[in-house]
Amino acid sequence: MKINPITKKDLTITSRSMRFSWGLFAYESVLFGVFLIAMGAIGTFGNRYYANSNAESFSSFISMFPAVGVTEVVIVALIIPIMTASSIAGEKERQTFDIMLTTQISPMQIVVGKMLSAVVRVMIYVLASIPIMAVGFTIGGISWFSLLGYLLLTIVLALFEASIGVFCSSVCKKTISAIIMSYLIVFVICGLTVLPLIFVSLYQYMGPGVYGSSERVLFSAATLCLLPNPVMTFIEFFGVALTGEGILVSDILDFSNPVTDFIKQGSVWIGISVLLLLAITLCFMKLAAYIINPLHHNKNK
Repeated sequence: MKINPITKKDLTITSRSMRFSWGLFAYESVLFGVFLIAMGAIGTFGNRYYANSNAESFSSFISMFPAVGVTEVVIVALIIPIMTASSIAGEKERQTFDIMLTTQISPMQIVVGKMLSAVVRVMIYVLASIPIMAVGFTIGGISWFSLLGYLLLTIVLALFEASIGVFCSSVCKKTISAIIMSYLIVFVICGLTVLPLIFVSLYQYMGPGVYGSSERVLFSAATLCLLPNPVMTFIEFFGVALTGEGILVSDILDFSNPVTDFIKQGSVWIGISVLLLLAITLCFMKLAAYIINPLHHNKNK
């Protein structure tokens, strides 16, 4: 199987460095700490409320899945921009970027290679945490299909943030600038998708208080803006995994028509959201490849 040369080089360098091993150790230590805290909380809750029912006491272990899963998602969201923002900007600082462009590797291959090297490293972290998460599956009753869905969603999140990081790395000349810009773009995307719902809610709260059909349409349209929000995607996923239906969308997307009735189903919402996130990922990849393409700079000159 042919492997992207950029990915192969980066992973080879990473595997020979103790920094990756210490990072994996720190990652597992944080998850183990969360695991112990969750176990203590579950044990206290179970002893207090489920003293006469072992079945219900064991079912409380289902909360282990979101506790560890949310911690992993937060860690992935924080480390991916750091890994990818230094991918091209670091080459520029080491003055090796121009040498890379003289090879037969295309700009898109460079972008894909830098993204995959970060995603593979992150997925090693995630896979190493499966034994800890397995408690929620073997005792709490979570299906293995939910574990597969969680891994796929984590990959989508990693690709999404990796594309933003590589894009910022291609724009900036300094690594620290690329990191700050990456976090800012992710924050803006998540924030802008929530703003319409906030504005509509404030309008409804400060308005006459009448909730007619036009207000429902406006409220539902603002809710649909949350589709490309990765935070909402994971909230809905954990809701489907734990209860079989979405946590928020089914409540706030309450305008009844065939379109909204179809979209507000948890699995449908997640599927559409994943497609939108992948589309945004592809856009950032193409922008990054366009920026680092030397032919583009020659045309401008």
